[in-house]
Amino acid sequence: MFLDPGRIDSLVDPARLVDDIARVLTGDATAPLRASLEHRGSWLGAMPAGGLGYFAVKVVGVYPGNPARQLPLVRGVLLLFDAETGELLMEADAAPATGWRTAAASALALRIMGYRGGGTVGIIGAGVQGDYHARVLARIYGYDELLVHSRTMSKAEKLAEKHGGRAASLEELLRRSDVVVAATTSQKPVVLGRLLKEGALVVSVGAPRPVRELDAETIARAGCVLVDTREGVASESDDVEGAERLVELGEALRGEACRYREVGVYKSVGTALFDLAVAIHLYERLQASP
Repeated sequence: MFLDPGRIDSLVDPARLVDDIARVLTGDATAPLRASLEHRGSWLGAMPAGGLGYFAVKVVGVYPGNPARQLPLVRGVLLLFDAETGELLMEADAAPATGWRTAAASALALRIMGYRGGGTVGIIGAGVQGDYHARVLARIYGYDELLVHSRTMSKAEKLAEKHGGRAASLEELLRRSDVVVAATTSQKPVVLGRLLKEGALVVSVGAPRPVRELDAETIARAGCVLVDTREGVASESDDVEGAERLVELGEALRGEACRYREVGVYKSVGTALFDLAVAIHLYERLQASP
């Protein structure tokens, strides 16, 4: 069965997806580093993972030339197999599945960093990831105010209006926000440590290199950085250069503390463990649905 975006959106329960990601990260699941290819600015990755009785593989590409042709920036497929029999259990559109799992993993990271909801959430980037993060954070935590910034402010206004927020300058967003989500393709830092309020929590999901979202002062003010996987972040991003310590989500869930100094930072480049989790989540929700 192939799950299209509408079916995926109807099946996902964000809070339960957060728990399913935690279940995978603290279970017996494993995932090698992704295999990837590049061609004239396009990127294709194959991401396998296995655990909890399943195999999953996502084949996904990022195609910057597509918007001009009115096609999706991110395209791909997510497959789930029974690990005992090899039976193909489910096929799903990778784009919405990736949106949900990335934002749910960010929600998990925020929980680990102590966020309990409310305050001002600022989203930098008005694309797919910005949209899913606004949806997930609203449904899991709730917030008092949403600010959105984008290089194209008309897009920021559109996303902000969709979620009951407003567009803002980058400086205002950084100075006011209790939670800052960077979901961009910027090649220079958009999160400037000198502007962040003390105690702010930063989520950065833009990747891979040459995307760069966090400046050196942000990392210095954090000290310790929470990451999805150490190997993935080191191989695909320059955003955590200078960090004194990196702690993986799975390690934090098992009790290893990432004590930040003045601001909390979570950096994600994506891991197939998240894809395994969302594939299991969708399949189990599908099995339970009427």
